Amino acid sequence: MKGNVLENAWLVNFDPPRAERGAVRIEGGIIAARGDGILAETDDEAVDCEGAVILPGLVNGHTHLYSALAVGMPAPAEQPRNFHEILKYVWWRLDRALDEQSIAMSARIGALEAVRCGTTTLIDHHASPNCIVASLDIVEEALREVGVRGVLCYETTDRNGRTGRAAGLEENERYLNRCVERSHDVAARFGGLVGAHAAFTLDEESLESLAAMAGRFNVGVHIHVAEDPCDEAICRREYGRSLIERLAEQGIVRPDTVFAHGTHLDTAAVSMVNDVGSTMAHNPRSNMNNAVGYAPVKAFQCPVMLGTDGIGGDMFAEARAAWLKSRDAATTVAPADVLRMVAESARRASRSLGVRLGELEVGACADVVVTDYRPATPMSSKNVAGHVLFGLDSRHVRSVMVGGKWIMRDRVLETCDEAAIRASSVHVAKAMWAKMESIH
Repeated sequence: MKGNVLENAWLVNFDPPRAERGAVRIEGGIIAARGDGILAETDDEAVDCEGAVILPGLVNGHTHLYSALAVGMPAPAEQPRNFHEILKYVWWRLDRALDEQSIAMSARIGALEAVRCGTTTLIDHHASPNCIVASLDIVEEALREVGVRGVLCYETTDRNGRTGRAAGLEENERYLNRCVERSHDVAARFGGLVGAHAAFTLDEESLESLAAMAGRFNVGVHIHVAEDPCDEAICRREYGRSLIERLAEQGIVRPDTVFAHGTHLDTAAVSMVNDVGSTMAHNPRSNMNNAVGYAPVKAFQCPVMLGTDGIGGDMFAEARAAWLKSRDAATTVAPADVLRMVAESARRASRSLGVRLGELEVGACADVVVTDYRPATPMSSKNVAGHVLFGLDSRHVRSVMVGGKWIMRDRVLETCDEAAIRASSVHVAKAMWAKMESIH
């Protein structure tokens, strides 16, 4: 079988931080060999990496692809004064403007941006209240067109009435059934979670339904938690108990659940999440953009992964922001802790997809990022974090492989006509923005 050998490279892993010179051999979509002295076989394609760094494909642990066409959109007529109003005046207007065309285009553009940043898997949280049925299929097809992997869910909420809630639940269940039907695929590109907006937009019946679905499919719930104090305040006012107590009582606090943000969880809530081992998705740039504060990442003993919350797909930029924000907050987060968050995103996606991601190791999926970053200072396993946080960034991404297939080579997309997609997206975005103007 013809394979690929990426030779003369720095092989970098994140957790534990590891860097060594050598090569990897890829066959059948899997890393078949790695290390020094790996030689190309007769039918292999040998690629000289010229002493540059190669990395496992990065994973965005929490994103909203539907926001990809928001860049440059007109400001709302009424200036938001707090986070809740940011949702009402901006994002809840945008998601209601989405239709089949704009859902697909948002996912394509989000995927293209991700690939150019070396991100090969997206854990996405989708919402399109006026186009719910089969919306996850639309997202999946767009990601497949570009060539990346996805872990998808639909954002169930009560804010659009019982009919909207029922449609959201049905879309999650329909897509999860589809994932079960193809679970035999050893090179799985797509998986699902049960999607939920946030507890303050969900009543007890809704939370119970979400937890029951997660139990039936043996998957986690992907939900925003304590992104802003309003989540906690509304739960206490409307339901007479804390946010985390509500979620725990309804069975949402599970080891396989993904809690996005966790910015305003108190000590008792952090302790409960740590005891259960749910995964926290840390989104530092979004938290700063929305002025909601800094998540207590050092207090989390549970897995903590890194996401962008829809601010693009650049995990190098997110990792650097995570480090700089930790310094600004005077925490004891170490550089290796940030790399561990990057690695945790890959581990969480691996569990959903049933494959090994995020490793340049034998048996792992051949999701590989070839950079043109040639270290100008000594590099070793001891200082990988310094090179990742202060040297490497998305401008160094040269070629990207997913499952042993090149999807970008020498900065040119191999899977789709990027120029045509970007030209078309301008018109789709204009139409979507115009629809937003009529939504109040």
